[in-house]
Amino acid sequence: MKRILFLIALSAFFMACGGSKSSDKQSSSQAETVTEGSFESECRKVYQQVDVLQRKLADPQQYATQQGVEELRKLDQELSFHYNAAELDSAEYAKARQIDSLIAEAHKSIPYVIQQNVCNTPHILLQKPEELLSETQAYPFYLERGDKLMLHIETEKPADIRIYNTNSHQLLKSYIGKKMVKDSIAIQFSAVYLVEINPKGRQYANIDIAYKPNSVNRAFETKTVETREVEGQKGDFRVKAIPGIKMQNLFEEPRKFTLRSQLKAAFSGTTNADRAIVAIQIPAGAKDVMYSLRISTNEGSRSSDGHFGDNLAKSYKKVKFLGIPLYERSSSHGSSLFELLLGENQPPREEEAYINMYVFYSADQAKKFQDGANPAKLQYSIDYSTIGTQSCNGRIPTKGNRTIYMGYQNERVRYNNYVFLEAVSAVPNTEYLKTEYIVK
Repeated sequence: MKRILFLIALSAFFMACGGSKSSDKQSSSQAETVTEGSFESECRKVYQQVDVLQRKLADPQQYATQQGVEELRKLDQELSFHYNAAELDSAEYAKARQIDSLIAEAHKSIPYVIQQNVCNTPHILLQKPEELLSETQAYPFYLERGDKLMLHIETEKPADIRIYNTNSHQLLKSYIGKKMVKDSIAIQFSAVYLVEINPKGRQYANIDIAYKPNSVNRAFETKTVETREVEGQKGDFRVKAIPGIKMQNLFEEPRKFTLRSQLKAAFSGTTNADRAIVAIQIPAGAKDVMYSLRISTNEGSRSSDGHFGDNLAKSYKKVKFLGIPLYERSSSHGSSLFELLLGENQPPREEEAYINMYVFYSADQAKKFQDGANPAKLQYSIDYSTIGTQSCNGRIPTKGNRTIYMGYQNERVRYNNYVFLEAVSAVPNTEYLKTEYIVK
């Protein structure tokens, strides 16, 4: 405030030069007799400019915003004093020089006053009154060297609060088991900083996070932080372990086979040419098998065969970064995930192409089917077998078996069917996600 005492002196000087506010009427009357451009007129003009500046400076909230700063800067730029030294007597010339000196001091001091006011005014980063927290929440902010981070966080019950520099992975401060944290941190390096709140249960919190900027321009050019989840590794900074799946192709290439029509099978001389069995070997730990079955009446049709595994992997990666629950075998999330993945990769259908599909968990039952036994007299999985299926995707739980047998039968009298089968195993697997911060 000492740096703006010049305004008081300037005001007192101009009161002597152009009259005080207590005699506004008299001053106005005298001003009417002064010719435009005279020394007294210029004095009065500068006094009025200083008066506006004084009132503006008396309320710091008026120039704590960008608009207020611009208005104050404009007033500072307009503050000027014009006179013709040759027309002034010695006393007037001395006053003019004094006014010039005071105006020069104003031009030098007002930027400093703006800087001090703006940089000592907290600028809000986040305000969340009565925020309901049930799990750890992290709030990222970009701060520059010389800024000051200010925290005021109140919780119903003791909580843990930590401040990180995400660039250096350094823990700056921690407040363990506190119900109220009111603190400020001087920022030493420009980086993205993280305010992490672990409520240790379900509770409400009042969150008020602000900063004091290192400069005026910094205050009005705040950068935002965007986040995205990317693949990480165990041991990465704030990495999250999530239940996922590891997918493995069970065939090096699609299994392709022909199911002859009933008529052609009867005259082909080949026993049970209308049937086929595919044995699927299950890797250790696999809980589910996902398959893609494409049926065609055209032997030359290839469609998109051979890409089922890759397409599932791409879809799974996309789902993983959307934050959807991935794989929990003890709940319904596993089934929901597979339905989503399979639904995005359906094979094209031909309306006239269909077969019967049977799922056997027993090698003996599968052999009997291959040898021509009536399926109605065999033990197959009712849940995962389909009569008259068209091209489709599906899931079969392994139920602890190391081999699953898929049996196919063409009951059509006149038309052959050409079958293309791809299969992928799903093994529960711990995966890791970490957050990447992008400054905008």
